[in-house]
Amino acid sequence: MKYAVLFLALIFAGCTDGGYETFTIAGEIMQVVKEDFPSDMSWNDAMAACQNLGNGWRLPNKDELAAMYNQLHTKGKGNFRTDNFYWSSSERNPERAWAFYFEDGRADPISLNKYSALRVRAVRALP
Repeated sequence: MKYAVLFLALIFAGCTDGGYETFTIAGEIMQVVKEDFPSDMSWNDAMAACQNLGNGWRLPNKDELAAMYNQLHTKGKGNFRTDNFYWSSSERNPERAWAFYFEDGRADPISLNKYSALRVRAVRALP
């Protein structure tokens, strides 16, 4: 719950546009918050932190992360960092999940141990 409170304060403090960017995937308009959670976290913590925001917020799947990279990051939108990976909700197996590193003109997925501390960004379908 502490992540949710910190994250909501971070998103909405001084944001007149709701604190999100939009992108599309499979014909659906998605919202992504403009800032990462304040600290990197494990996959399980990332899943819980996004869900705890309520109102449909969740951890993006690997296709959504690729769309965020292509539609937002490459255009200088979304304030994505390039100093660590971003978690996706997509699992490779019970111990590993897919993550993306937004650097060097590509967003290549890599399978990482779920205990790794990575960056987290929440998404939801446009209400």
